[in-house]
Amino acid sequence: MKRILASLALATLFLMTVASGGAAQTPAPQGVLSGRVVNGTAGAALPPGLTVTLQGFKGTEFLPAQTTTADAEGRFQFSGLETGSDYSYIAYTEYLGIQYGTDALKFESGQTQLDATVFIYETTTSDEAISISRMHFIITVSGGALVVDEVQSFSNSGDRTYIGAEPVAGARRTTVRFAPPPQAQDVQVDEGADTGRIVQTADGFADTLPVIPGQSTLQVILSYVIPYDPASTTLSTTFLYPTKAVNVFLSDSGVEMSSERMMRMGTMGTGAQAYIGYVGQDFAVGDTLTLEFKGAATTGGTLTSAPTGGLSTTGYVLIIGGLLLILVALALAYPALRRRQPSGAVEPTPAPCDDECEELLAAIADLDDLFEAGDLDEETYRRRRQALKARLLEIQGEAQE
Repeated sequence: MKRILASLALATLFLMTVASGGAAQTPAPQGVLSGRVVNGTAGAALPPGLTVTLQGFKGTEFLPAQTTTADAEGRFQFSGLETGSDYSYIAYTEYLGIQYGTDALKFESGQTQLDATVFIYETTTSDEAISISRMHFIITVSGGALVVDEVQSFSNSGDRTYIGAEPVAGARRTTVRFAPPPQAQDVQVDEGADTGRIVQTADGFADTLPVIPGQSTLQVILSYVIPYDPASTTLSTTFLYPTKAVNVFLSDSGVEMSSERMMRMGTMGTGAQAYIGYVGQDFAVGDTLTLEFKGAATTGGTLTSAPTGGLSTTGYVLIIGGLLLILVALALAYPALRRRQPSGAVEPTPAPCDDECEELLAAIADLDDLFEAGDLDEETYRRRRQALKARLLEIQGEAQE
């Protein structure tokens, strides 16, 4: 099935799988999931006869899907469900060709009743409610080049799903636009499980997935290389959408970065896994952010191949596997620090990761181990890792709100 749910739901599902472990479980009573489909667009009616599907999972195994028809008020129910700790469920429906669903749902110990709401939305071809909640640059210096992984998280503050206005192949339309810096080489864009979702345009790229209302409901990941001159190398990006926050992680290899719009937040990690974090906020459409890099790198290997869309580059694994979560505390501290930090102030110390952060980090590490050991095929690995990354980004967004 195509994009059965937003990647956040699969991230939560995999987290539950890791947390539940493989211990024998006492048989649990069967449960009931009751829910309602709601049209989240103001003034819009609920269409009749919507089919609701319940996808169950035992660990990472897909169970046979169940379907039912919502009544005139959008209510639906599924009964006879397993409630053990290794079972999870996702309820979803399709409206106007777009799938909408819940996050992964799980019965707690002794619980036999779950409630769920599935929001659907009318559509719009206007992008006036679209913004970038966060843009990340994860940069390492290797083999005479800046190796860059860039992540853009798009949000929709409206109450209609943005579907774009310009048609492309088939029934798809282009939605959000993005472009690497002009000097970027070996550009690769990660499409996740939706092969063909990204199309090339005259000035960059465009996604074809819709942007559902909410915070960070669509992520774009691209990787590229910029030739590095230790005397001075710049990376410039012009913002196509209002952007709330920009985060830069630069490998701590002796190279210095400067920018009028970015504030240094501190060093995290140690040794070859050390990165320097920078934060900037509130960029308007048309603003240009310029990052200047100087100095010879004292560590780092030789770049032997192009980046691979961020999913298997070592630097990105390290960031997503740990350092990115530290940015939650840094981003929270940034507004106050920007207002009152005196000259020569000590860099802020990031707060510890919360329980969900730690579980997500463990899930990523376990997933990498399975793949490296050959116990997980590449397609499944890529899909699950992308979902976990999306959940990490969502956590950061919740902390910044």
